[in-house]
Amino acid sequence: MLNDLDLTQAKVLMVDDTPANIDVLRKVLTPEGYRLSFANDGEKALKITERTQPDLILLDIMMPGIDGFETCRRLKANPNNADIPVIFISAKTDTQDLMDGFRLGAVDYITKPFKQEEVCARVRVHLHTRLLIKQRELLLSQIQTSEKRFRLLSTWSPIGIFQTDAQGTLLYANPQWEQITGKGLLQLDSDWLQIAHPLDRPRLLLDWQRVIAQPNEFYAEFRLSTDLGGVFLWVEMRAVPLLHDNICNGFVGSLEDISQRKEYETALLKAKEDAESAVKAKSEFLAGMSHELRTPMNAIIGYSEMLLEDASDAQDHEDLEKISHASKYLLNLLNNILDLSKLEANKMPLNLESFAVLPLLRKVESTIMPLVRKNANRLIIKAEADLGEIYADSLKVQQVLLNLLSNACKFTEQGDITLGAIRQTDTLIFYVVDTGIGMSAEELQRLFHKYAQATDKTAQKYGGTGLGLVLSRQFCRLMGGDIQVSSQPGQGSRFEVILPIKIEEAT
Repeated sequence: MLNDLDLTQAKVLMVDDTPANIDVLRKVLTPEGYRLSFANDGEKALKITERTQPDLILLDIMMPGIDGFETCRRLKANPNNADIPVIFISAKTDTQDLMDGFRLGAVDYITKPFKQEEVCARVRVHLHTRLLIKQRELLLSQIQTSEKRFRLLSTWSPIGIFQTDAQGTLLYANPQWEQITGKGLLQLDSDWLQIAHPLDRPRLLLDWQRVIAQPNEFYAEFRLSTDLGGVFLWVEMRAVPLLHDNICNGFVGSLEDISQRKEYETALLKAKEDAESAVKAKSEFLAGMSHELRTPMNAIIGYSEMLLEDASDAQDHEDLEKISHASKYLLNLLNNILDLSKLEANKMPLNLESFAVLPLLRKVESTIMPLVRKNANRLIIKAEADLGEIYADSLKVQQVLLNLLSNACKFTEQGDITLGAIRQTDTLIFYVVDTGIGMSAEELQRLFHKYAQATDKTAQKYGGTGLGLVLSRQFCRLMGGDIQVSSQPGQGSRFEVILPIKIEEAT
């Protein structure tokens, strides 16, 4: 244990009027590494002590002038030197001399002639004790300083600060705690749970007992028992264990008034519910309106097609075709709005079935060909022979691919449009690639926004509402997949539809 402390920097003062004795002590103690100083009388010893504050003094008793006893008495009379251990060195072994020395404050005696091992051992023991005492005093001073700092900080803290013992008994609460809770330490009888609303106490008690049994961080939000005209304050409480060598010595924590935050949360929740109700009402209105409008639109389309069959005049035929085209466009728009409103209201059903992928691509190809030819484009189909089957909603997959191909045809002139599919382990990837006008990074960010075209200029030139892409992504996500897109202005675009091979049915 004596080797645990580094004594090599310890200061030792040797006081003896005989140079030979000083020389012997120097030879004995120098190998120990101590910082040695010397005095040949009591007066010089007092001055050196005042200046250097040694950790140990070896003091000869028989000296001219003031002897060792008087020197020791004067050393101990000075508060600055009172704690310095003094070992008397003397050839006298009379019991009365020994007792006089101890009464004056000496800690030990070394008799002449010196024994090297004895001198080293006694000096080492008392230096060790001296340094341990100094460390303990320093530690106590630091603890007192820390405690004062803690008390000062907690007193002026804007939040409540508290401390408990290892069993959770309240030991300390700062003024802010009392201001928040309305109850002081004495009123609570050391039980902080009394500040909580009676309905919240059982939950808090269980959580607190669990933390005490296995020390860990504690967090809780609860109402205070104080009733302010029917309104209860909300507080947030945190506590951490004070651990030393894995032993819990208690908890220190904070208490903060969060009533205003709770009001904000309640207001936000109500606003969210109101917004959701408004969205639902809007979706139901759009669904109702779309449904009501589809009946007359189907009638308009039917009558215009009947009139087209009977029309003989070229001008009439052209006008009727315009009516039919506009009616079909409007009906498609109404169908998109109806689908979108169903998606927003979570009422869009999935009709899942197993179907072969390659025939689906051929069906999409035949449907889109008139639109491909309109802008003198060329459609390329790239599909492996072993695409197999997929378990999904075939109509929605077709609608997604037709929407993507329709956009590709619209924004590509005299170019190539590719429709392909790749089967992977658990997914099937459909892709539509065109050589059209492409899109910038800013346009890509707006691509799947409801009712938004890439730019106003695009909308004016090419028309459209932007609902097709929105619905396509919603359909894909409804089936557990998604749409990814990459594009460069003037270099065309690539859309990838990623779907699981087997879509899980909703439970």
